[in-house]
Amino acid sequence: MEQAEGCAATGLEVRNHHRPSPSFKSADQLFGCIDALPGGPEWQSTTLEFTNYTTARPIELIWRDGLQVVKDLFANPIFSNHMMYDPHIVMTRSEREYGEFFTANRAFTIQNNLPEGATMIPIILASDKTPVTKMSGGLEMHPVFLTIGNIQSEVRMKATAHAWRCVAFIPIPKFDVHADFQTLLHARLFHKCMDMIFAKCKMATRIGEYMSDPMGYIRHCFTPLVAYTADLPEAQLIACVSKNASPLTMATQSDFGSAQGFPRRTGDHTLKLIYDLCQRVDPWNVRLFQRKAKALLLSGVHQPYWRDWPYADPSSFLPGELLHTCHKFFGDHPLKWCKEVVGEDELDARYKAHHK
Repeated sequence: MEQAEGCAATGLEVRNHHRPSPSFKSADQLFGCIDALPGGPEWQSTTLEFTNYTTARPIELIWRDGLQVVKDLFANPIFSNHMMYDPHIVMTRSEREYGEFFTANRAFTIQNNLPEGATMIPIILASDKTPVTKMSGGLEMHPVFLTIGNIQSEVRMKATAHAWRCVAFIPIPKFDVHADFQTLLHARLFHKCMDMIFAKCKMATRIGEYMSDPMGYIRHCFTPLVAYTADLPEAQLIACVSKNASPLTMATQSDFGSAQGFPRRTGDHTLKLIYDLCQRVDPWNVRLFQRKAKALLLSGVHQPYWRDWPYADPSSFLPGELLHTCHKFFGDHPLKWCKEVVGEDELDARYKAHHK
């Protein structure tokens, strides 16, 4: 009353603002509205079996269709102001600048092989072997993540942008076989699962797929695999080479550290070795096939998932691995040399002097 009288004395008008009632009247109704929102590509579970090879638990692949995830990302209006559709050249003064995939020579090569007016959607994958449970079965799997190169990298790499999507959890089961053959069967299972996940992406790379872009325009799109981020063991798994061979070049373990340059280990070269070996040995005669494969520096996988994916070549889509080639190399070698030369105390003092 006193406040109202004071306002009246000063000529101010008091209005009671009532907040509008929510559109739902119960928690169940609210959850129903949330469930009605677009949920993106659906998850599915598929049970796999290896003929003549049993496992302690069923092999369950949890996955989403790779092409549906690509469509969902490509049509997301959140990225409408941060998209690229055509290869281009960036010049800094008189020097060419490389950054995004669309500034690379390979982008021009692929685009030139596509029909006129086609849009390229470069697929970028990443995976890493991850433990799921400890001290309760030791369950492990390969989570596989996907993004597209059309989204600018400064936006794509922000965690809050949600530009990376999980497309699968590839299982790593325990087969009822000798330990010598576990790795080979795991590798074959990995490639079989990747075949299933990206079967439609391979087809879209061959004949194209009509998709909506973030602005709502329909484009004739092609989906080549252009990059796969993985550590060295996974890179060897993907390239189908043995542990003592480089997944990118023809160098072997005895050549590591050599100043000599080695030619690329192209996908065609690997596929030819696998084809010739399969002509001589049954791939499911695991013991003999693995022995012959190791002699050729192969892992024993006879059907790599990238074999029928146009433009996919492990020597091109597997990038250099910074963790071990740069960071770990610095800690294992140059840092130790510096400690020997100037001493640990002096090195610490110099680092502290430059610390911000």
